[in-house]
Amino acid sequence: MIIPCPKCNTKYRVKDELIKRDGIKLKCSRCGHIFQYTEESPGEIEQEKTVDRNIDKQSEIKKISLGETVLNNNKPGSSKKTLGIILGVVVVILIGFIVYRFYPIISKNIPFLSSRSELKQIKQQTTTNATSIESIKNIVLEDIKQYIVENEKEGKILVIEGRAVNKFDKPKELIKLEATLYDNKGNVLVKKRFLCGNKVSLFQLQSWSKKHLEAQLNSKVGILMKNTNIPPGGSVDFMVLFFNPPSTMAEFGLQVVEASDVEEK
Repeated sequence: MIIPCPKCNTKYRVKDELIKRDGIKLKCSRCGHIFQYTEESPGEIEQEKTVDRNIDKQSEIKKISLGETVLNNNKPGSSKKTLGIILGVVVVILIGFIVYRFYPIISKNIPFLSSRSELKQIKQQTTTNATSIESIKNIVLEDIKQYIVENEKEGKILVIEGRAVNKFDKPKELIKLEATLYDNKGNVLVKKRFLCGNKVSLFQLQSWSKKHLEAQLNSKVGILMKNTNIPPGGSVDFMVLFFNPPSTMAEFGLQVVEASDVEEK
């Protein structure tokens, strides 16, 4: 049966079985008008046959499915779904910006991504494994270089970097070095111990603060990713920084102080 909206004359096809004795309440999806259809006239029944042949079904006739009493061609969840997608994209972009902008702080304060066994392993191996000549004798330092960088916040930074190569015939991990600065008489001015695995870029050396640079170089994420299970012949990068080194510094020294065997699982 074809029922027109009494306000805008938009026509709808309604299945006969949906119309009860007391009529049916309808809402026009075009103008929003709500009306009660209670009784049809012979002229309206006859009109359905004519409309079925002549009216474009795609543009003027709105269909309803079984069980619907209010005609509405809009999908109720479509707008909410679209809004949810847009909000999701905005949140992802915002999180990406925050991580990029505040990475040095985040990397220091967020627990590093590893299992409890890995956390326990790195703590135990760096504190309880006995250091001996046999455990470090085949760790070789290569491609060593040192240079001065002018940092816009901290002043001069002495940078020493290179790579530690595993010359053992078995995997090694958690390689730790010691860097020492000497004056021209061989006296020790300052020394620093550090785990290999982390480096920073020249841009970061020039612009980041001391706090952020040290947090990045001490990041346990990089240590666990790069300074564990180093195969025979493999290597791991290292970098150590001395902020505003003594003016009496004449030379520096580097030595391996720790290297652990990989525990069998």
